[in-house]
Amino acid sequence: MISNSLYEYIDKESIGSDLICLLCHNPFIDPTVTQCGDTYCRQCIEKYMRNGSHCPSQSCNQLLSTDHLIPPSHNFISILDKLKVRCQLCEKTNINRGTFDEHIKTSCPECILDCPGKNIGCQWFGSRNEHDEHTKTCLFEKLGRMVDILYKVIENQSLDIEKLQKETQQQTTEIGQQKTEIEQQKAQLQQQQIQISDIQSENQTQKNGTASVCKQITILQEEINKLKSTALWFCK
Repeated sequence: MISNSLYEYIDKESIGSDLICLLCHNPFIDPTVTQCGDTYCRQCIEKYMRNGSHCPSQSCNQLLSTDHLIPPSHNFISILDKLKVRCQLCEKTNINRGTFDEHIKTSCPECILDCPGKNIGCQWFGSRNEHDEHTKTCLFEKLGRMVDILYKVIENQSLDIEKLQKETQQQTTEIGQQKTEIEQQKAQLQQQQIQISDIQSENQTQKNGTASVCKQITILQEEINKLKSTALWFCK
């Protein structure tokens, strides 16, 4: 909230006592309600409670706790916001207190502003009336706009780089998974090759056994033929 030292109340004497803080004797700023039902400015009651814990109202004197402070109703806040004030800077009058911050921030011609190029070195400051004229000729302000554009470009590039880094990390993870799968497939192929080699060895052993049996059969057939020839000779 803008400091209340920048405005004064119009016809302050006519403001009802129910809107006046008993501690600072001014209309409530950021009002809060105690557990006993009395209303004070929050800053006033919290400062008071640092020195004592009893309600400042002489008719109450109840023990207070900051844990039990509650905001007032919206209607009460609305009444305070509609109090009429005069700007101490530009003397504009009949401003609702609730919109005074907006008046200072957006339209008060005497509000003191820094140059937009302050963050890069411009030390100028002046009223809002002078501000627009200054920014037309301020090199810092023009450089500031260029710097803002460059910052935006850098920010976008940083986001792109971050995105690419995440994609690269994801691809690296996927490649690692693929390498693991390939290693597993290689191990399976090696196992299959061992199994094939074993089968081929068994086949070769069986072939060798078959060849040996065939050879033995041939020898037997030859011996049988010899026996047949001998038997025929004896029969003659």
